[in-house]
Amino acid sequence: MAQGCDLPTLALDRNAADGPGSRSLHITTRYAIAGIEWIRYRNRYEISFGIVGITTFGIAEAIARKVRLRHVRCFVTVARKKSFVLASEDLGITQPAVSRSVRELEHILGHQLFDRSTRGAELTPQGRDFFVAAENSLNQIWQGTNAVIGNLGANETVRIGALPNVCSQFLPSVLKDFKTAAPKVRVLIIPGTNADLLGRLRSNECDFVLGRLSTSDDMRGLVFEALYDEPLVFVVRECHPLAGQNVTIEEVLGYQLLVPPEGTIIRQEMERYLAGRGVTQLSNLIETTSSDLQRAYLRMTDSIAITPRGVVQDELENREFVTLPLDEGGLSGPVGLTTNPDMRPSPAVQRFLTVIRQS
Repeated sequence: MAQGCDLPTLALDRNAADGPGSRSLHITTRYAIAGIEWIRYRNRYEISFGIVGITTFGIAEAIARKVRLRHVRCFVTVARKKSFVLASEDLGITQPAVSRSVRELEHILGHQLFDRSTRGAELTPQGRDFFVAAENSLNQIWQGTNAVIGNLGANETVRIGALPNVCSQFLPSVLKDFKTAAPKVRVLIIPGTNADLLGRLRSNECDFVLGRLSTSDDMRGLVFEALYDEPLVFVVRECHPLAGQNVTIEEVLGYQLLVPPEGTIIRQEMERYLAGRGVTQLSNLIETTSSDLQRAYLRMTDSIAITPRGVVQDELENREFVTLPLDEGGLSGPVGLTTNPDMRPSPAVQRFLTVIRQS
């Protein structure tokens, strides 16, 4: 191992799936930037702690000695901004200097990283591969620097726009992990609807949003990163007359419904589902985004809630609530992280994003 190298390398593992001695190869791309080794293996990235440096495979070692931190910083900033001009403004250097650094990196790696035939700067497949490791490695550098000088958390705030389904299940464990690593950072949770939170993200009133993927119009200019899929479910209390029964949508509509307000992404998904089953008119509704109200009202009435599963996951596991066995095809949607590419995350925000992606 060549200690202290901080550049990408390509390693060939000759132990193929067919067994030792096979002529086929496993291709493993190792990105060891700034002493942090990222391994891409069969389209999966893993960080390898305890190995600092890169494998000394002739040409790989030669490549490693040529790449510099400025190459990686320029590349990542251009990829984030999708513009060489905007990247130069963000970095505080001239546009020709940014272009030169990216061209040098492409020459060193032997691959074109940006498609310059389109408007802006779009990553090529090779560029997207390198970006994942390069961005995370820069995040590690920023976090390590702040940890060494003792400033991570000093006067820093992470502002999170979060939908109710995320607040109930996903976010608490992420918060616990983050606060264990960065106890001094102030964390502000901002509840709201998707449209409201995305508007706040555009106006720099929050750092990122956790929730369901919104419509293309709402998402224009923003970046969505899927984390997991979550279904909408029809939920009742355990002693409900329909509990444990094979029910039809017509039977469900005979009860009072707890649903999200009009205009919310979950309401739109619900209406598309019902329209596909011939239901276009609803009556006897209570419209709310409050998960606390939903749970309390379900406990005391025979109403039916149409809600993301994460909102009532604990009650379902405790058998306090049950789901109605309707065909829920088409009621599952991606939940993820939405960011604004025009905003530069602080070190604290970068650390929180890393915790989210590792959860």
